[in-house]
Amino acid sequence: MALQKKQLVLCTCIPVRSAGSYKHWEYVDTDAAATIIAPGYFNDIRDRLKVNDRIQITAAWDAVAATGDFIDVKVTAVPAVGADVTVAINTEAAGT
Repeated sequence: MALQKKQLVLCTCIPVRSAGSYKHWEYVDTDAAATIIAPGYFNDIRDRLKVNDRIQITAAWDAVAATGDFIDVKVTAVPAVGADVTVAINTEAAGT
């Protein structure tokens, strides 16, 4: 499926002295995690994202059972139109 723009919510903008700032987003969708983290999924909102932004994702959301897969990703590339926005599992959040 496609990104549901209304499901992406900006939570905070965190200033980092050495790197400007980054934003922390929340996103909930019924799409599978593999679909959401695939290159290009976030292309439609490239104007809102920048490298190092974090997105806390709840994938494969089942509203009835209130379950889903939780993934923390970091935006790794936001190229100009014609190339894909990419994200990667945030290993800093995973403690690795």
